[in-house]
Order: sequence, then structure tokens, then C-alpha cells
Amino acid sequence: MPRGYAAETVEEYLAAVPDEQRPALAAVRAALLAAIPDATEGISYQIPIFSYRGKGLLGLSAAQKHCSLHLMSPPLAKALEAEGALTEGRLSGATVQFPNDAPLSEATVRLIVERRIAEVDARG
Repeated sequence: MPRGYAAETVEEYLAAVPDEQRPALAAVRAALLAAIPDATEGISYQIPIFSYRGKGLLGLSAAQKHCSLHLMSPPLAKALEAEGALTEGRLSGATVQFPNDAPLSEATVRLIVERRIAEVDARG
């Protein structure tokens, strides 16, 4: 299964993913939109990308057997792993993979968003 789907909007992407993945992706999407100030979303590299201050912050996708939250920051992934900060999902490179039937909690999404926003803000 490809990571991306032919979609021009996040709604089209969600409509295209398998039924068993749609609820988890929709839940994480809602948590992302709630946690990112003035969030914008769009499709890039055939997946939904959530932006902050015009910068790509995080991506979301469906894979064959799981869903993924793309951190778009290898340094953040390494820090989260070293700190043992993630109690949900599984890190694979700079991606948090989570089961189709167990979306990431709002607390986990908020932790990741806050850390990514801090990275973007530090760059100015």
C-alpha cells in the first residue's frame, strides 16, 4: 500500500484511506488542529501536512498495517527516544507509528506539537 493517495485536500485523503484507519487518523488530525496555533493543513508528498507559521510541522499518513505521525525532525525523534517521553506508538526513524485501533492521545500529540513548535520558534 502506498503511503500517499491522490488527494488535493486532507478530507479527500481521509476519504481515500481504508475504513479501519480513518477513525484513528481523524482523531489525531483533530488533536493536531487543536494543538497547533493557527494551524494550516494541506497535502504535500501525497500526505496531509500540518503547518505552523508557514513551516511544515508534522505529517500524517496511513501505511499498510498502521498509521503514522511524521515528526519531520530527526533530532526531535532522537530526543523523545532518549528521554523515554513517548508512552504510545513506536518510533521508526522520525515517525511515530501507531495501531489503526489506537490513535495517539491528545496528551501525546500536544507533547509532540509543543516540541516541534519550539524548534520552529528557535529558528526564528
